[in-house]
Amino acid sequence: MSRDACAVALILACAGGAPARAQDVLRVGTAAAARGAFASGWVDVAPAADPGTRLPVTVVHGARPGPVLALVAGTHGYEYTSVLALPRVRARLDAARMSGSVILVHMANPPSFYGRRVYLGPDGRNLNRVFPGRKDGTISERIAEAITREVITPATHVVDMHCGDGNESLRPYAYATVTGDEAMDRQIHEMALAFGLDHIVAERSRPVDPGASLYLESTAVLRGKPALTTESGGLGRTDEESVAAHEAGALSLIAHLGIQDLPSVRVAKPVWIDRTEIVRAKTTGVWFPAVEKTQVVAAGALLGRVKDPFGEPLEEVRAPFAGEVLYVVATPPVTAGEPLAFVGQARAAN
Repeated sequence: MSRDACAVALILACAGGAPARAQDVLRVGTAAAARGAFASGWVDVAPAADPGTRLPVTVVHGARPGPVLALVAGTHGYEYTSVLALPRVRARLDAARMSGSVILVHMANPPSFYGRRVYLGPDGRNLNRVFPGRKDGTISERIAEAITREVITPATHVVDMHCGDGNESLRPYAYATVTGDEAMDRQIHEMALAFGLDHIVAERSRPVDPGASLYLESTAVLRGKPALTTESGGLGRTDEESVAAHEAGALSLIAHLGIQDLPSVRVAKPVWIDRTEIVRAKTTGVWFPAVEKTQVVAAGALLGRVKDPFGEPLEEVRAPFAGEVLYVVATPPVTAGEPLAFVGQARAAN
């Protein structure tokens, strides 16, 4: 067992958790894998007032017990990089060599993916704001309920894999929730380092009610399962660098958890982001950004302008504090209340 795997086992033991699941068959939807095997299938989401859908999943069930890591791609339908990364992860897994298991949700939001929808599903809801979902709700709520029941429940660790949406130019980073529970926070911290993205947002504003967890990541954390949200890519692109970052991060985390011996991309010198703010539009109009992702800005610096369709100014948008642009909307349409940029301020060096 690797040093990282030993550390994970020790942390889990101290937290009173079980680092292994001992079932002979691991079942997610129609995918049922015996020990030392894998299976692909579907999580069916039944129709209700609106049509249903099917989520493609793979279960790789290790020959020996260990952690159960769930990797979820495509929670937002126009975010393609993780959807392309997970088949590559699947191809690297060998159930016969694994101590633990991996659940791959290849596409969490098919209605948005096939509809090329930014942010929202066909019901007008953001899937990553309706967890833990409702079995009798709209399609987004029913998908959230199915993921909570079929994927998060059997998992011991969870990663929700994102990128900038179809309108967002984004630098790679991860969200690591800070709960105040030392054992849980340590596990999340170590997962973030293992995934290998060198900018990590210390997220302190996530929900605390398991019945209104909103985010996929929070749904896991509030049920005692360490979890991350990762971001790599944006603007509907499928560049190799962004896809490969998701693939490498997932494989590295699998190795960190002691599930399978795979290459590590653990980050040695992360940039921890302690303060963040999403800057939102006050008006509806045409957006002209004045900054790019990764750009360092001063407090009050111009981020961009919103103009009306005639080119007349409606508002100037400025940085709320000094920091780095983690993402900026890079397409013209904007509606009042929508994000325009995400600014983060790094933790001061010790």
